[in-house]
Amino acid sequence: MFPYQKIHELNRLELIVYKYIVSHLKEVEDMTIRDLATEAHVSTTTVLRFLKKMDYSGFSEFKYALKQSQKTPAKKFTDSSVEPIKNFFDVITHEGVFSDKINQAAQMINAADLVLFFGVGNSGRTADYGASVLSSYGIYSLPINDPFQPEPFSDRDFSKTLLVIVSVSGETQQALQQAKYYKEHGASTIAITANSYSTLNQVVDFSLSYDIPQVRKGHINVTTQVPVVYILEQISSCAYHKMVDQPQNIFKEHVTD
Repeated sequence: MFPYQKIHELNRLELIVYKYIVSHLKEVEDMTIRDLATEAHVSTTTVLRFLKKMDYSGFSEFKYALKQSQKTPAKKFTDSSVEPIKNFFDVITHEGVFSDKINQAAQMINAADLVLFFGVGNSGRTADYGASVLSSYGIYSLPINDPFQPEPFSDRDFSKTLLVIVSVSGETQQALQQAKYYKEHGASTIAITANSYSTLNQVVDFSLSYDIPQVRKGHINVTTQVPVVYILEQISSCAYHKMVDQPQNIFKEHVTD
């Protein structure tokens, strides 16, 4: 219902509407447009603008399409928390834009002599996993395990270093500080976040956003890491195959010459 490419053309308020809908599909079926606008804390105009960008002529057509989509065979999972994850995979399997982003990130990895991974809390553990997966493919990578590690006193040249920052919100202070420090010293930077409009996305050289609703328990962010794990594994696999295929391509060129 919501193509990946179109999602990334949404503004901040329209993205709020999208996130609310994909995490409350059953409730939205019985809502009026005013109900939806109220629950998402936006105006009805924003809702209509969002639907127009998704190629629906109005709220009635959208409601009909939503009800039709719910008539598909019964889902294996009834937990509503699965819906955003399911939508993420539905979207990326039907759009080429996400594949292009994976390819671009893989190219940045192969251009670096060292790949560093950074995150805080649950994102830190996921970043550790990203470094482990990439290392398993034979590509030199390390995690930064201490988010409070002080900056070195002397200048460093990180022009051949790539920093991959994993942050659900994209607003974590330590993540922003790391991005700023490494960029100032010549490193390339990638952010993987759940928020296309985060501050971190604006700071780094390249970003991949999976845009699912964030979940918090008190001050702890417990948003699922499933999309991040998928993204990290895809990037690592793509980087490896690009690295392996490159010598073969060069060999073929010499044979042709």
